[in-house]
Amino acid sequence: MDFAKYINEYGDIVNPYAGKTENGNWLEGTISVEWLQEHFGLYQTLDECIQATDSEGLKLFFEYLKTQQ
Repeated sequence: MDFAKYINEYGDIVNPYAGKTENGNWLEGTISVEWLQEHFGLYQTLDECIQATDSEGLKLFFEYLKTQQ
């Protein structure tokens, strides 16, 4: 998977699910392309990335990226 196509002008990818408040609301942040490539670059599809993680935030993030294609 090549995540570079999702980068912004600062070299990061916007992540609407970067963290949660104490009230359970999602916080927007960014995620590094390098980190994504290191941990999920071996997968061919975003669906494979979703299956490869137990993180609720990452699952939602990968679903979000599907809408950005």
